[in-house]
Amino acid sequence: MFKKIYKERLNEAKKARQELSHKKGILVGSSHSNDRGLYLSNYANCLINRQLDIFDDTIFLLENDKTPSACTISRGMIETHAFAKLLANKVAKILNTKSGKESAEEALDFVTKFINSSRIKETEQKKISKGVYNPNEYQFTEQAKHRFENMLAGSEHVMNALRDVYKDEMKFTGKKESQIEMTYDLLSEWVHPSQTSIFHNYVPDTHNVPTSLGRVNMFDNARLQCVTALVLIMEAASVHNFMIDMANEITKRDSERS
Repeated sequence: MFKKIYKERLNEAKKARQELSHKKGILVGSSHSNDRGLYLSNYANCLINRQLDIFDDTIFLLENDKTPSACTISRGMIETHAFAKLLANKVAKILNTKSGKESAEEALDFVTKFINSSRIKETEQKKISKGVYNPNEYQFTEQAKHRFENMLAGSEHVMNALRDVYKDEMKFTGKKESQIEMTYDLLSEWVHPSQTSIFHNYVPDTHNVPTSLGRVNMFDNARLQCVTALVLIMEAASVHNFMIDMANEITKRDSERS
């Protein structure tokens, strides 16, 4: 049963992948000042590139019997999908509740903060505030020093994005449990140095697990979870196009007279 579902989901995911292609990423700067939506569209392009790379690398690992590594990579599909959805939904809320140039400025402010989200930057500024080290002793730019000293660095936590995806799925399906969350948790067991990834992975006698469905090979289940994550590629185009449309709207509103 697991193998049958695996093949069905894999074929669906591959079909969706064939319709997508990598986008060119650019460094958005002062030369693009008249196209303020470019910050969002460029980031949207980079997000879909990451999804495509995760997809291709996972397929390569699965086809070469590297299931545990495939689990580690494929989990990133869920996280990237969640981040893209979170960004799109928050920008949409701004544009739907406000209008004119003001809405474009607020959306742009949110997008730039989201793009610059960084756990390491946030950690560094906390270390500086506690006197762990002096930024003047390192070759930081003046902009970076200003960000550190004024505690401007922020970080979007991936769990916030994941919770939103789980909530949306349960609202859509009417179920009390999220399939995406179950898949994420099962893949996480392979990612972390847990009982599954350490003991069960390297002890052949534990690979076949007795269940109510009969004996199930844990690697068959792991591969199924990988492709369940990869199936999210089917939503990548619609989320990407939604962000591109909003990017164009930001540029349009930004050009309006105050």
